[in-house]
Amino acid sequence: MFREYSRARIEKDKNFDGKFYFAVKTTGIVCKPSCPSPVAKEHNVEYYESLYEAFENGYRPCLRCRPDIELEYTNGSIQGVSTINAALKKIHDGYLNYHSLSELADELVISSRHLRQLFVKNLGASPVKIARYHKTLFARKLLLSSDQSITDVAFASGFGSVRQFNEVFKEMFHTTPSFMRKNMQPEANKPNRTTLLLNYKKPFAFLQILDFLRIRAIKGVEQVTDDSYSRTFRTQNTQGYFTVQDNLKESSLELSIVCDDIKCFMEIHNRVRRMFDLDTDFTVINKRFSKDVILSKGMENRHVPRLPTAFSPYEFVIRAILGQQITIKAATTLAARISKAADIHTDATFPEGLDYFFPIPTELIEMDLNGLGITKTRQQTIHTTTQAVIDNTINLTMNQTFDTFHKEFSALKGIGNRTVNYVAMRGLGMLDSFPASDLGVIKALMKGDKKPTLAEIIKQGEKWRPYRTYATLCLWNSMKKDDEHAPIYTIHHSTLGNYSRRK
Repeated sequence: MFREYSRARIEKDKNFDGKFYFAVKTTGIVCKPSCPSPVAKEHNVEYYESLYEAFENGYRPCLRCRPDIELEYTNGSIQGVSTINAALKKIHDGYLNYHSLSELADELVISSRHLRQLFVKNLGASPVKIARYHKTLFARKLLLSSDQSITDVAFASGFGSVRQFNEVFKEMFHTTPSFMRKNMQPEANKPNRTTLLLNYKKPFAFLQILDFLRIRAIKGVEQVTDDSYSRTFRTQNTQGYFTVQDNLKESSLELSIVCDDIKCFMEIHNRVRRMFDLDTDFTVINKRFSKDVILSKGMENRHVPRLPTAFSPYEFVIRAILGQQITIKAATTLAARISKAADIHTDATFPEGLDYFFPIPTELIEMDLNGLGITKTRQQTIHTTTQAVIDNTINLTMNQTFDTFHKEFSALKGIGNRTVNYVAMRGLGMLDSFPASDLGVIKALMKGDKKPTLAEIIKQGEKWRPYRTYATLCLWNSMKKDDEHAPIYTIHHSTLGNYSRRK
């Protein structure tokens, strides 16, 4: 293994970025394999499968390749440990900024001691230390991309005091926050507002994603202009709104956040990254699919379409239920009616058009949906599903297998296979969902006028594991290319097209 790592380091192979890290003893820094710095001698190098493990051994992030900037939410050293993945997701979203380790362990239904053991074994550091490292890394992002005061950066990153922030920051980076920022001159932001740069790897079709989001935007909750996406949000501890725009020069999305508790920045930052599919490594997927005669038809410049994942999984579940057997436009209208009827208003400081918050499960379960144009059957399905979310009967995270999610979600009355796949793909961001009975998938796999059987489609899909979600996007996209006037079918989700059935 280390021989392979050595080759990748010497050749500066980007395909290994995130799979391992190397540290240079003489400089005290840790780097990504593709670091542009001069190649260090092998006897001066140590290899780590976790960046956190390198931190534990006293190394600090390289300022050239910045391994901390693109740190993924799960680490390549974890082999099927779903508990750690779930814990990491919560930690990276700032859970320990508001809660104790015992509370985190309780949510994962294990003891604090067992959780610590799992982390040390797989990541080389305890959950608390990883949370501290992550807060420091996030603080560095704020220093690089905002004009927030040092105090605001400290609290936005989850530190309890500026003194604690300065001490931990200096320990990791061997410099102070103020010194690191000294030569930076970011554009001025409004009070209580910050702009974060969310880097992406080109190509990135932002305007096409906006087109996709525009026809699905819930009036009063979301707003899409020619060059931006905005929406209201509420987390467990705060509320506010954010706006996303493209910065072509920096190959980044600009995320501007306004809220009443700046500790939410970490969670919103991570959720938006998932929303715009910024963290998927397309290297292997593009290579495989570009050689596939069928899927390559749906690629753009040998790149598969990105998967726009919903900001709020629960909100998307409701959208999916509303969209059963009706058009996207009709489902969007019904979702807007629910938001308006819930009457959870934003305050006067919010921009015009961002007037409501979408109701959370405990609010929606109490609502009377009569008179909104939603059928009794759909109302019952919404009620049943919402109660299941409240009771934790279904899990609305991607930290589970598709088969597990399919079994639990489809067990609810009114939830069919198409809705399960729809939510798995766009609601949870699962990468191996495959709606074999979808009309667009069927049409994409037709040979002349002959339709494939369901068994044939399932067999074909097996070849595309574990990326059948992206295979589906390619199939849908190929239909858009073949027919620019294709009708709209509610389950279709391509960033470059909307192929669906009209009723």
